[in-house]
Amino acid sequence: MAGTKDQGPRTKDQFALVGVLLLAAVAPFETSTPLVRVPGQSISDLEAVMLIAFGIWGAGILVARAWPEWRTPLTAPWLALLAVAALASVVSQISRANALHMTGRLAAAFGVYLLTVNAITSRGRARTLLAVMLTTGLVVSVLAILEYRQVPAVLQLLRAFRPGLSTVGAQLRAGGPLQYPTIASMYLEVVFAFGVGVLLTELDGNHRVLGIAAFVALLVVAEAITLTYTRAGLIAMGATLAIVAAVRYRHRGVDAGVGAVAALAFGVVALFAVSRSAESIRLRLTSEGQESWYRAEIEAPLTVALPTGRDEIIPVTVRNTGRLVWDSRDTPPFYFSYHWVAADRDRIVSFDGVRTPFEAPVNPGEDAVVLARVRSPRQPGDYRLSWDVVQEGRLWFSTEPGARQATSQAHVVGGAITTAAQTFPPPKPTVRPGRLQLWRAALAMFARHPWLGVGPDNFRLSYGPYAGIAAPDPRTHSNNMYLEVLAGTGLAGAVAFVWLAWSAGRSVSADVGVLCALAAIALHGVVDSFLSFAPTYVLFAITLGLTRHENRV
Repeated sequence: MAGTKDQGPRTKDQFALVGVLLLAAVAPFETSTPLVRVPGQSISDLEAVMLIAFGIWGAGILVARAWPEWRTPLTAPWLALLAVAALASVVSQISRANALHMTGRLAAAFGVYLLTVNAITSRGRARTLLAVMLTTGLVVSVLAILEYRQVPAVLQLLRAFRPGLSTVGAQLRAGGPLQYPTIASMYLEVVFAFGVGVLLTELDGNHRVLGIAAFVALLVVAEAITLTYTRAGLIAMGATLAIVAAVRYRHRGVDAGVGAVAALAFGVVALFAVSRSAESIRLRLTSEGQESWYRAEIEAPLTVALPTGRDEIIPVTVRNTGRLVWDSRDTPPFYFSYHWVAADRDRIVSFDGVRTPFEAPVNPGEDAVVLARVRSPRQPGDYRLSWDVVQEGRLWFSTEPGARQATSQAHVVGGAITTAAQTFPPPKPTVRPGRLQLWRAALAMFARHPWLGVGPDNFRLSYGPYAGIAAPDPRTHSNNMYLEVLAGTGLAGAVAFVWLAWSAGRSVSADVGVLCALAAIALHGVVDSFLSFAPTYVLFAITLGLTRHENRV
């Protein structure tokens, strides 16, 4: 009779296991085109798989006729966070619909957490889930590495997940199937932490072949994190290796596990050292973004006189005050160029001027004399000749934040042309608010809406006035998980979130992989938000769900 009595819960848990394994395998492969569009809402392929996973679990519950486990140490704080988020959404004056959508995501994450809690009821099941996640992370990493190598078939495949390649300066940032390289790094950092736990488990079980496979997989994942060009990813990997080594040494001294972690750390450092040039690594590690990379000081004639429709050579001296080498033979190349602007108003007459290559690479701090080839307009009259440097196919220096304009007054003479010159507005300057600017905006937003905030996920829709930006990008988040919660749900939401995080930390016991995964989320959460993107909030929920399995076996 005991076997019959236990059969229901086992069946329910088996269905839950199928659902969470399916979700873990699909999480990083959310396509950019929604699977279903309905008025005011859309469903992605990942969200559809989430519904399928919940459906499988629900079927198991019906078959077993047994309630799922839902009373956990994290249930109360998570429900409190959901209640505050729902209330903040309802009273939001920014976008109630967007805030409610984000609240729905938090509810879905809670569902994934409970799904994981009910699925992972033994160390064997935890081992299976972690193996699936490491394998999936390995696939993501291979795609990211092949993307960095610009393999045509892979680039074509990745168009289903995002529109194109991502760069910072001249450096390609690999992201695999994730929407953005930073999101890829967030995902892979957690997988790396889980993978180190898998490595030690296999070594302790004398599964030498599986241990070697896990070690190789971790090196591949580490290489992909390095190629995302995300500094927080390097910090998270370093923290994982340091925590694991310290915990392992404390409990077992110097053993095979400590040796494996040390070898892995050496491999990660070696991969990082050879991943890019020393100058590229220095640039990325010493600057938040590329705002100071593209700078030039140009000394040009105050006035020039040119005939209509002719090419003329004008000597110009230009100093590289940025942080990149200007090389016209590089890929992509740098050129000296110009724009023709109306004399009496900010209207462009001709934007894409003739390119003049630099005779030799111009290093930061160096001057170069350029014999600029200039093609004058066909219409005579007075103009402004605005000098510029271009990184071909990427950007013009003049559109970068903080750029200084250098112009010459130009008088173009020649036969009269009856048609007036066509003009158009100049391109808008690039707006790239730094993290500190966004953080100050989030704090100012909280100061104005201290109790319930502006509504979950509404920071990106309302930060412009707080950051002093006239045309803010609505895709920009606060770049801080904690400030995102504070600005979106106020003090009430922040208290609930701290309660949730504290409860999760208390629930972790002996599983060092889960401990390091939580540490990676906590660390990277200072500069990005795991709750803002579907693949990472799913991973966040699974990670919290895994904090329970060690306490129940």
